[in-house]
Amino acid sequence: MALLNPTNNVREQMLLHEIISLGEDIIESKDLELLRENANLNGESFSGKMSKFGSEYAKWYAKNFIMPKSVVQAIEENYVYVHDLDQYAIGTTNCIFIPFDKLLHEGFNTGNGSVRPPNSIMTAMALVAIIFQSQQNSQYGGVSANKIDFDLAPFVAKSFSKYFRKGLEYFEEQDGADLGEITLSRFDLKLRYPKSFRYALKETESETLQGAESLIHNLNTMSSRAGGQIPFTSINYGTCTSPEGQMVIGALLTSTIRGLGSGETPIFPIQIFKCKQGVNQSPKDPNYALFLKAAECSARRLYPNFANLDAPLNLQYYDPADPNTEFATMGCRTRVLSDRFGRNHLSGKGNLSFNTINLVKLGIEHGIVLGRKKTADEPGFYHALDRYLDIALEGLLHRFSIQRKQKAKASDFMMREGVWEGGETLAPDEPVGDLLKHGSLSIGFIGLAECMKAMYGKHHGEDEHVYSKALDLIRYMREYCDRKSDELDLNITLFATPAEGLAGKFTKRDRHTYGSLTGVTDREYYTNSFHIPVYYPIQAANKIKLEARFHDLCNAGAISYIELNGNARSNPEAFLKIVQYALKQQVSYFSINHPIDRCSACGFEGIIGAVCPSCGSHEEDVHIRRLRRVTGYLTGDFQTRFNSAKQAEVRDRVKHTP
Repeated sequence: MALLNPTNNVREQMLLHEIISLGEDIIESKDLELLRENANLNGESFSGKMSKFGSEYAKWYAKNFIMPKSVVQAIEENYVYVHDLDQYAIGTTNCIFIPFDKLLHEGFNTGNGSVRPPNSIMTAMALVAIIFQSQQNSQYGGVSANKIDFDLAPFVAKSFSKYFRKGLEYFEEQDGADLGEITLSRFDLKLRYPKSFRYALKETESETLQGAESLIHNLNTMSSRAGGQIPFTSINYGTCTSPEGQMVIGALLTSTIRGLGSGETPIFPIQIFKCKQGVNQSPKDPNYALFLKAAECSARRLYPNFANLDAPLNLQYYDPADPNTEFATMGCRTRVLSDRFGRNHLSGKGNLSFNTINLVKLGIEHGIVLGRKKTADEPGFYHALDRYLDIALEGLLHRFSIQRKQKAKASDFMMREGVWEGGETLAPDEPVGDLLKHGSLSIGFIGLAECMKAMYGKHHGEDEHVYSKALDLIRYMREYCDRKSDELDLNITLFATPAEGLAGKFTKRDRHTYGSLTGVTDREYYTNSFHIPVYYPIQAANKIKLEARFHDLCNAGAISYIELNGNARSNPEAFLKIVQYALKQQVSYFSINHPIDRCSACGFEGIIGAVCPSCGSHEEDVHIRRLRRVTGYLTGDFQTRFNSAKQAEVRDRVKHTP
């Protein structure tokens, strides 16, 4: 059909008008909300507009010509949101944990040339950045290293061995003995060849630190993702107890604390420190000092976040002999550990797609907020919820049918190099098919707090009875996902949606339909997933305790935050206690928000009002970089990169006292 040709067909005329109007909004920057949906992308730049132009047309095409009518109707009626709709028609998958150990040990091909296995930690860390970059072009979501300390430790050993042998020659400590394998943990080498050992240790530490600095700098400067974006990268570490692995962890933390070229906080990679009893949680544990350093780093730089390997949901498949079974996550919260087909590990698979249900709209229609009912219509609510759970799942399954038909060469690097486990066995023109069944299809939700307010007059942070209702609701959704997993023999999971652009979209349309409803639609955003509202005054410990029970229900991923009052750097003891309390409460994934402002005139970092407390520069005269976290990642220009809904949420965030 020639969509852009003049026609008398009414529907075609309407479609023509839609696409022309959409193009004008982007080109002329009429719709800043549209251009600021993704805080990781400068939507008003040339490349940003070009990316958005293609993205919005792809969404329009998918809704009008590809997707099931029931799903499109649910989108139009504001019940369901299909994430990354621009990727729907072409069958791209969402995110993945990359098997860096495999790629670094075997070498790889980027499509333009082959790369040999590295022989030093410096080269290995440089190749990690290249692998991240290459894989990002095969998917639209995040790319993550689930055990970067384990993956890089062998290359620390290679560098140490190189320097040790060089030291033997320099210091004339060679004695003709067969040295065997040279490692940092061999005390006999330290005693027999002290000068060579000290030299090799110093040089290896220096090289590892330089490699970590180059990795972090590269991941903040490679604008290789569509539209000039930095690749959405995450690295998990913290549990490798070998001296080599400990050196990797320490170097990454030191480099992050030091900051980028001018000392500014790095936005990427999102860093996650994996916490495990017996490994890094008490003074007698081998990596406890690194945990303390991680807390110090997070208090200064907002990263790392903290993953709880001891949470019941994460211990289910944990094997202490296999670090690939340790829980890890994407920075935004994605979790894909379990697999009904037996791949109960992380690297080599990921999430395929997810759709989110607007719980608030259902709550408004069946609750007391409109004044039509004296008590909530719970049977009606759950009947409607069933309908939209089915529609959300229908969309996931339809999209999955498109994804599995794609040829291996469509995601060339991912399949050819075996980044997706088993992909290397496929011929270029062979469909990826059943390989994708190891990934997850996720149903998400947003606005549990506003839903409860609409249904019962209070949200789940205000009332114990309402809190039990909220738990019952999320448990019901999880049981639906589990049941459908068994019926369909697929990994259907429940996701605590990280809403960025979506945070205001649902709200704006519901307010237009129902008006401004106090505590429901009267703000510019809905509360993220199951969180206690950011504007609700509550102590940190109570917020953590209330949110903790939802983590076990959300097997596709969840995160909890608290917002600290004041400069976190000035009270590291309190910071550490909060992290440890969250871990004890079985929070699966946790982080602490606190403001980091930076004066471009003198480099001062901390809390800056209108005037820099260090040099006296006024914000009207110099740029004050105000670093804030949104849906798992950071941005240094939240007033120009965030959409208005997220700006409003940041303004509304109350500070939590410990």
